[in-house]
Amino acid sequence: MERRVILKWAVRGIGATTAAAVGGPAIAALVSPVVRERRAAAWRAIGPIERFEAGKMHDAVVEVPDATPAERGVYIWAESTERFIVFSRACTDLACPVQWDSGSEWFFCPCHGGIFNREGEPVAGPPAYPLYRYATRIRDGKLEVDVFSVPPLT
Repeated sequence: MERRVILKWAVRGIGATTAAAVGGPAIAALVSPVVRERRAAAWRAIGPIERFEAGKMHDAVVEVPDATPAERGVYIWAESTERFIVFSRACTDLACPVQWDSGSEWFFCPCHGGIFNREGEPVAGPPAYPLYRYATRIRDGKLEVDVFSVPPLT
């Protein structure tokens, strides 16, 4: 066997190994959201709807199963006595905890100056996306949220 043939096969082998090492994880990362199963809804009660006065923002804590930390803070906007929007407290830019300012009726991110309006839409700073909203329902007079309806760690 000639030296040229041996080198040709060695280069092809190295190329195939490199392609598998780089391409395998890249393909897995692209395909994983398609294959990944969505967790079943996990509804957790926040409190009785009478607790949330219409036209005001309220803060609360909700339990998240199989998560660390086991509790997450949320903000509840009571649009009416039957319509609620539950926001994650995590900023959509760096996941820092946002703070509600009742005077200006804005959410502020202390990490980098991000500002969101009452509807959770970004109005200033680096955040490009609105605050995450939990899926909600009212059952037996209590406001409930699906804790898996927002991305993890938010």
